Amino acid sequence: MSLQQHVFGQDISTLENGVQGIWSTDASKINLQHKWKAQWIWMPDSIQSDVMLARRSFMLHKIPSTALLRITASSKYELYVNGKAICQGPARSAPHHQSFDILDIRSLLKENKNTIAVRVHYQKGTTSYHLPGRAGLLVQLDLDALNSETSIISDSHWKVLPDESWNNNSPAINRFQLVVNDHVNLNHKIDHFETTDFDDSNWLQATSLLRNSGWPAPKKNEKATTLTTPWTLLVPRDIPYLKEHNLIASNLVEARLLQASDIEKKGIRLQGIIPKEISKDFKKNKPLILPASNKDETWFLLYDFGKIINGMPKITIEGEKNTVVNILASPFIIDSIFTPEIVASTFKDQLILSGKKDSWQSMYFKPTRYLAVSIKGNKEALKMHSLGIHQLEYPFELKGRISTPEAPWIEELWNASVKTIDVCTTDAFTDNYRERRQYAQTGYYAALGNYFTYGDSALQRKYLVQVAQEQQANGLMPAYAPLVKDDYMVILDSNCLWIRSLYNYLLYTGDYKTVRDLLPSAQKLMTLLHSYTNELGMLDSPPYSYWLDHTLNDRRGANLTLNGHYLGALDDFSKVLAWLDKDEEHTIFKNKAALLRSSLGSYLWDPEKQLFADAYTDEKRSKQFSEHANAMALACNIATPEQATIIATKLLENDTHNFIKREQGMVMVSPAMSYFLHKGLANYGFEKASLNLLNHRFKHMLHPTTNGTLWEEWWRNGTGRTGKFQERTRSDAQTESVFPPALFTEYILGLQVTKPGMQEITISKPSTSLTTFGGEIPSPLGMVSVQWNLSAAKTLKISIPNGMQAKIDLDSFKSQAPLELLLNGRKIPQNKYITLKAGAYTFLF
Repeated sequence: MSLQQHVFGQDISTLENGVQGIWSTDASKINLQHKWKAQWIWMPDSIQSDVMLARRSFMLHKIPSTALLRITASSKYELYVNGKAICQGPARSAPHHQSFDILDIRSLLKENKNTIAVRVHYQKGTTSYHLPGRAGLLVQLDLDALNSETSIISDSHWKVLPDESWNNNSPAINRFQLVVNDHVNLNHKIDHFETTDFDDSNWLQATSLLRNSGWPAPKKNEKATTLTTPWTLLVPRDIPYLKEHNLIASNLVEARLLQASDIEKKGIRLQGIIPKEISKDFKKNKPLILPASNKDETWFLLYDFGKIINGMPKITIEGEKNTVVNILASPFIIDSIFTPEIVASTFKDQLILSGKKDSWQSMYFKPTRYLAVSIKGNKEALKMHSLGIHQLEYPFELKGRISTPEAPWIEELWNASVKTIDVCTTDAFTDNYRERRQYAQTGYYAALGNYFTYGDSALQRKYLVQVAQEQQANGLMPAYAPLVKDDYMVILDSNCLWIRSLYNYLLYTGDYKTVRDLLPSAQKLMTLLHSYTNELGMLDSPPYSYWLDHTLNDRRGANLTLNGHYLGALDDFSKVLAWLDKDEEHTIFKNKAALLRSSLGSYLWDPEKQLFADAYTDEKRSKQFSEHANAMALACNIATPEQATIIATKLLENDTHNFIKREQGMVMVSPAMSYFLHKGLANYGFEKASLNLLNHRFKHMLHPTTNGTLWEEWWRNGTGRTGKFQERTRSDAQTESVFPPALFTEYILGLQVTKPGMQEITISKPSTSLTTFGGEIPSPLGMVSVQWNLSAAKTLKISIPNGMQAKIDLDSFKSQAPLELLLNGRKIPQNKYITLKAGAYTFLF
């Protein structure tokens, strides 16, 4: 079978040097019958090093017709072929479902000698809650699959050596991660190990890894295999390969000598000082010369990339042997004080120079807008030849847009959502400043922006699958996946949001196969959640914690906000079952939702306070009231129309607040949970007021002095969750705040998706004071265009792709005056709906 047949119908990512990366969300499209011959390898047991250099040279008499390389490692690999850097990987995974990459490297091979070289870093610690991690590299290159297949495999024939420049005590970036800052001594760096003519004759032979646990113990003469614990299942990559390229620092904003006492402070107050000679030399692309300094002085240079870049800092520098150089990174600066200590993380790499011209690139990426170099007591002048970032980017393609010239703030929030998604994404939606974890609820919130802007489905699928892979036997899912360390963290609202994400995934992608594969996990989870309910159908005093974004809330007994998440899960899961033609189960969950909605409406409404209480405990309502609970009552259609009007009046009061608690006493929602507030208000007809409130609360995030991204909390210099401000920063880019595109699509453009795969949409006339506005929304079938003109000549122009039908809600166009509707110049009857197939249409009304 030829390579062309192997990869037919698959997705291809173009990498450096003509290499193609093969991936697919449908594993059936990849040749899973391929036989692994490779063995997991590492250095001999006597070598204690976290970083391994590995090489394998081989001869080719002619260029093969196919050259397919499969590679993975624990925990990170950097791949070179014939001296050329290709990519790094693998995609994040737990070892029990180890992700491997598939690369077509034929373009790099040559006749005679060829060399595959890999640098691998092992993250010490446990990488999943039930299986310990293990250092290892797995590589297999299959040549000429059409004829007589030859394979180059990782085994004891590979040459390996520890990277002695690496300090095994390199500090973790923070307590949430296993990734580390670099501490390297460049005196011991092995240069050019990746090249073909490098002499590795004195290197060690690799050790093939055998099973090292269980009974009976493995024998030394047993043959190593690919399925060595903990890597018991190898899974082909199911997301695109990341884009990698170099960015050179060019905007020098500070360069001065500091005293030791200045650099040791918590932060460096910037003064905008740049010596004339340094600024001029740098701009001419000459080596930047740093004059010698005394032992108590530190050179400090700071560059601004103008936006946040996820990537590995890199530098080429020439200085006296054993000079210590610190590379500091930060995504933002507050009050003109630079610090690499951001959101409980420290982004600080440390190098010891060799005395030659040294080149270095960090092992792990830092979220960097500001990149600094500090050098203490250099006795001789230093030459800095280059400084920059090796950028890692998820290959998003921006498709969706909105145009609201009369309300530019709408476009600004839309664009801020786009920028935030980009900043927070590498191979998953995460908080890149701190935890870098793929939280279960993040997939739900991130999708509210992603589906309408980038329209990417691979990341959404990956999030659903990886969380399910960590599911416990009783149905419980973790707060994040793949897990790190051995703390099986549980957040019940995350579990509910996983179900809701499954519904959204089917609705916006139409991927029935994945949803059917995940259905047993969903059913097991919903069975578990039901076991925590009381006779009223409410989750009551569950045995696990729940998040609510850590804001102040009465969590005793049956909490309304948690039950709102559960109600949403019941509603959404019943619809999924209906789409899968499981009518009996659909009815069961629909009835559970009806009971819960009725119970919450009956028992949580406080007639005296005229609000929904936070909780119901021991047959009594809580005396605490929050925006969370009342937002959920609206978003989940718990409130009656009369109650909704009362609640909306109070939620929309222009009272004083500190983004934590309102003057009237209600606790305020966090940015992430604001989605339910605005969605709920709009649900009951308060669309304009809801959007105005959204603008009022979020606009300070888009001040010109910020990164133009949406924040984790209302404040960057403290906490808006408990009201206790702290002397630390918070993330100013978090995908749990990127819901505005979902709101704008529904309540500005008037578009709702009503059938899986976006095969059907409904378009209604929005309630807005805007006159001319429109936008384009991505779908699996193509782009949908909606353009409104509500001035004197009222028109709606829509474009529908093939395979989609649009239901036009004619009732939404009606007013007190007689209505006449013209479709492409022809009068149409006054029905409730008119259904249109693919094409371009113009309505006059």
